[in-house]
Amino acid sequence: MPRVGTEDKIRGIEQEYPVSARAGLNPSVLVNAAIQGLKRQRFSRDVQWDIIMEVSQELYESRIASSFGENGSRIYNDMGHLEIATPSYNNPFDAVAYDKASEIYAFVGSREASLSLKEKVLIHKNNVANFFTPPESGVRKGKGRKIKTNTYATHGNILTKRAACKDWSLVERALIPWVVTRIVFTGSGDVVSGDTIGKEGVKFVISPRAIFVLQKSSLSTTSRRGILNTRDQPHAAHHYWRLHDIHYEALRSEYAIFMRDIAQALVVRAFELGYLHDAPELEDPVSAFKKISRDTQECDWEIQLKNRERTDAVSILQFYLAAIEQMQESEGGERSKWDEIGLKGLKELIDDLEARSLEKYLDGIEWVTKLALLVNYEPKSALEGMGICNQYALVDESVLYYRGGEQESIKSDCLFNPKESLAFAARKLPQVDWSSLSERVKYAVSNAPEQTREFFKAEMVKRYGSHVNHVSWSTVVLDEARIIVDEPFMLNKEEIGGEMKEGMELEGILAAAKSLYPEKVIF
Repeated sequence: MPRVGTEDKIRGIEQEYPVSARAGLNPSVLVNAAIQGLKRQRFSRDVQWDIIMEVSQELYESRIASSFGENGSRIYNDMGHLEIATPSYNNPFDAVAYDKASEIYAFVGSREASLSLKEKVLIHKNNVANFFTPPESGVRKGKGRKIKTNTYATHGNILTKRAACKDWSLVERALIPWVVTRIVFTGSGDVVSGDTIGKEGVKFVISPRAIFVLQKSSLSTTSRRGILNTRDQPHAAHHYWRLHDIHYEALRSEYAIFMRDIAQALVVRAFELGYLHDAPELEDPVSAFKKISRDTQECDWEIQLKNRERTDAVSILQFYLAAIEQMQESEGGERSKWDEIGLKGLKELIDDLEARSLEKYLDGIEWVTKLALLVNYEPKSALEGMGICNQYALVDESVLYYRGGEQESIKSDCLFNPKESLAFAARKLPQVDWSSLSERVKYAVSNAPEQTREFFKAEMVKRYGSHVNHVSWSTVVLDEARIIVDEPFMLNKEEIGGEMKEGMELEGILAAAKSLYPEKVIF
């Protein structure tokens, strides 16, 4: 069936999960134990990653031992973090399902690592690590210790047209105001060291990632970070550009994940079609990013524009909403049901943000929920405040709630409550069949999305793993053939699934793929 609206936009998430243990073991030891545990439990298997397609990253990628999730995700040790890159999908419901499947993988990894190392291994889903520095020499014990904050990432990826990104100044004009202001509803919230913002102790912020931005655009993701990332790795045919968004946030809320995904897809589509070229220009977007993130109390979210006018973050969001509406009216024709749901939800959300009705978004907007927890628990020290945020981010057995079954028997130390979070999503987005999420998550743990090229790749690795030499986002290299899967929807279940019935010989599947894409199956 033809895809309409944002369903033609393929996207996915890379999540870095920090892994820790009280024993003070090297993080890489913990991550490797988690990955080995996932393989033991048959959630993943070893693969050789095809680094030829990793333009400019070949040396770095050659040092990574990758495993391939049963659902088509890539799982590996990224500098002492457990990184799980979801398979690519094309709708916000799958954005939620595959994000939750990733959390389940992370929990199973931590559980298995605990068993093998005989130490309690914890995994969190957040974007900062706060720790106390050792006291200076000669300073009395317990005094002189400072809190330091390190940041790591949640990266969002979405394919767009290379032609739209040819002039990077137009990309900056169209998308920087969006990335800066969307945090008022996508911000994950956390505490950061006061040193990073000129305060003492720690400070709760809307987006911990925003605090560490230094420029408008950059290639690096670990130093001198930009609001936009210029990495040119399409993981697809060259006429695509993969927008590699390093300021996605580590979210748990189904509502927040859903709205982040559909809003991003709508904005990127509006950009691609030329509706955002007159986006408001911020006088100092880096400072605005940080200022908005720090404003958790007054919620003025003020911004100065390049023309010297003053506005606020919600007014900027209203520009994007109007551009999306104009795009949909101009295009006419059939609209994706997800676009309809997303646009309706975005309108309601922006109206509530305009009224600063943040109390309505407890269990929905992540930073609002964490701030309420801090107010409720009244931490007496920086350490207690950090602990509350960490307990919300803890990935424990509560994630099994999403697989259904004995939900009430699940015990959890996590402050994130999946039952209440899901109930919020059902209230705010009633057009979505949230009752089917557990079935979709169970599917997503073991299967790739049927609509995208991930279906073919995952099935090839599962069925003919002994024949597979290398895999990447856009290649499958077998003993018998090299298949270039550089179109995001090629060889999906509808297209090739009928040829991949149980017991089908490999030669027959390759012949079917060759008949569909003669230039992309190379014997």
